[in-house]
Amino acid sequence: MTEGLAQLNVIELGGGVSAAMASKMLADLGATVVKIEPPEGDPARREGPFRNGKPDPEASGTFLYLNANKRSLVLDLTQPGGRAELERLVAQAHLLIHNVHPTRMAALGVDYARYSALNPRLVMLSLTPFGLSGPNRDLPASELTLFHAGGWGAMCPGKSTHPERPPLKAFGHHAEVQAALHGVSAALGALYGAAETGVGDQIDLSTQEAVAFLLGRNFAIYTYADTVYSRLSPAPYEPQSIYPCKDGMIYIICAEESQWQRLVELMGTPAWAVSGRFATRDLRGENREELKRRLGEWTAPWETEPLFHACQKARVGAAPVYDYVQMEAAEQLQSRRYIMRQRHAVAGEVRLPGAPYLLKQPWWALRRPAPLLGEANAEQERLFAAIPEAAPLAASKAAAARSPAAAQGTPPLPLTGVRVLDFSWVWAGPHCTLMLASLGAEVIKVESSARIDITRRTNPFVKGMPTGPNRSGYFNQLNQSKKSVGINLSSQAGKALVKALAARSDVMISNFGTGVLERLGIGPEEMAKVNPNLIQAMISAFGQTGPCALYMGYGPLVSPLGGLAAQTGYQGGEPEDLGIPYGDPNGGVYTALAITASLLARRMHGKGGQVIDMSMWEAMVASSYDGWMNHALGNPPYPRAGNRDPVHAPHNLYRCTGDDAWVAISATTPEQWRALCQVIGTPALAGDPRFRSESDRKAHEDELDALIGAWCGVRERWAAARTLLAAGVPAFPPLSTKDMDEDPHLNARGYFTRWPHPEVGARKLMRVPWLLTRRENGCGSYAPLMGEHTDQVLAELVGLSKPELARLRAEKVIE
Repeated sequence: MTEGLAQLNVIELGGGVSAAMASKMLADLGATVVKIEPPEGDPARREGPFRNGKPDPEASGTFLYLNANKRSLVLDLTQPGGRAELERLVAQAHLLIHNVHPTRMAALGVDYARYSALNPRLVMLSLTPFGLSGPNRDLPASELTLFHAGGWGAMCPGKSTHPERPPLKAFGHHAEVQAALHGVSAALGALYGAAETGVGDQIDLSTQEAVAFLLGRNFAIYTYADTVYSRLSPAPYEPQSIYPCKDGMIYIICAEESQWQRLVELMGTPAWAVSGRFATRDLRGENREELKRRLGEWTAPWETEPLFHACQKARVGAAPVYDYVQMEAAEQLQSRRYIMRQRHAVAGEVRLPGAPYLLKQPWWALRRPAPLLGEANAEQERLFAAIPEAAPLAASKAAAARSPAAAQGTPPLPLTGVRVLDFSWVWAGPHCTLMLASLGAEVIKVESSARIDITRRTNPFVKGMPTGPNRSGYFNQLNQSKKSVGINLSSQAGKALVKALAARSDVMISNFGTGVLERLGIGPEEMAKVNPNLIQAMISAFGQTGPCALYMGYGPLVSPLGGLAAQTGYQGGEPEDLGIPYGDPNGGVYTALAITASLLARRMHGKGGQVIDMSMWEAMVASSYDGWMNHALGNPPYPRAGNRDPVHAPHNLYRCTGDDAWVAISATTPEQWRALCQVIGTPALAGDPRFRSESDRKAHEDELDALIGAWCGVRERWAAARTLLAAGVPAFPPLSTKDMDEDPHLNARGYFTRWPHPEVGARKLMRVPWLLTRRENGCGSYAPLMGEHTDQVLAELVGLSKPELARLRAEKVIE
């Protein structure tokens, strides 16, 4: 099965990051992607970075990365002829991806009802700031305002001791990137469903909700423990921070007591480390400042790289805070040949991030460089004609007729009938399988009380209620709509049960340490013998191969490894903690994307398994492409600049009246700048020589921020934001978890679930960040109790009788 997605026809429409990132994921797997550009070209062509800072619309680093493997077709959709040509392509396409703002969709003819009449199996992914419904539907937005509207800014930088500093945006375009990744994963699932039923769908993906979805545990801290967790909240334990070295910085985390003991031994067992003040995890949290000082004194004389390897060889979680020069030289990435080289007609040779995952069936490839503007216009009649209609995707009317749900007008969820055997735990894997479950897959979580999921015993727990393995908000957020089967994997009988389940499953996912599955006798080669069509995904921080493959990894270590932490920080300050373990959900969503793509490819070609080697480090570089492309084009690194942007101004957070009250404001177009000048009462500002052009505004950014800050400083945050939004200027306060819980827009869109749970009652949690138009939405059930479905699953799928189940339970094979 070498074809991958080569039979898939995709149209990309819009501009900037989100739609381009989503379609890139498919183009890299072989899909034919036709990128529709206006006559002036995608705005990303003018965004940069550019080699030596010299603008060239054919050589923008952003455009080069996001648009490799695509074809550029120039159409003027403001004219009837352009819209007619788009409709001709729509009739031949399987998927249309767009990020056209809801206020412009009608003018450009972007209408799913019309398109689906032309092509009933079409799937359309709509990537918009706030979704296609709700009171905020039509509001203007930007990367900055969506990052903060989604709640991440309220968490960043983590463990801050500076309340006078504003919430901080992670460097790059992570709001739009996460919208793209979650959206295209759902789109691939919808394509699978369309192949089964002949009925397409429109996916309504809210960028705000995609950002919020990364904060599930933080939200549960509020709804379970009635605590608003923020960037100013101390960490419950230490170490989990950045520490100085002789030649750089290193992140160290000891999530388990055994890791702390190994770190103490590595340090030579100093008296302070074994004193009563640091005897327990809780005490280390209470005495965090002294611990950070003393640990920093120990790390300071070390060089970063030797300390990284020394910690990891001692089984202590650690990662260097790499800049892009150091990261490119890292032996692990070099051994996996991660950095790719591609020659472009205008930009010359360019180094690009490679695949965010390695595939045993090697579909991913850089086949062609990013297109010149309109280079496909000369052959637009043949763009899709060269790709034969994918019979399994097209000949599905019979399947639709056989579907009772489709006949009644409500098709089943797109992954109905797909079974996932889930060995993952903590965050990355469960984030992935929650997405699959929300698309209709049956997710069977295999677990054991001998190795209980860390999240089952981790805060938050309901305030005033005794703790227990079924009562963690962290676990209950990530594991909605799944089944729990208790199996002892250390027993031969338990392994036999696992193989029996795998033989009846479509997907198997794990995030054990590298080599654990093989030692258990259920590694990829063995399981492929059990089920040749099984899609197997293995998530780890460093990947399954290379000199660091056996190193331990946690989500917080991945942003330092991937260059993101080095670029994120206040102006003139040090690298900062991202506030959330971003590596976990980012790795999880890429895994969901790879799994849904593999399912669709298997559906297209009739058979074939896959092995997915997900390195969270490599996935992080793919999501943090902004800094990498600047480096790859030979430019000096962007300076850490807080919430400011390398190109646009104004682009910042401004203090308002009230306690820790801020508003994010950005003006990235001439129209937004003029509107901002009118709103703040100084229209003459638009003609001020200091601010006449965008480059002028950037050169005088301090003065500009002072003027806007003075206007905001006497206003309440929502009053300031609403005034600006009404004028068409992107603005939004950073939302806390309490703000999100009370937000009228999120509630109007049904973003929160409230399933009655047998032990904790009905607690508000988050759903996935998309809505399907033709199918049902929302998670199907509460997170499972430990072993709740053991008997049901083993009886139905393996055929065990009640006496056999009783015997296996007595022998402690199952629970």
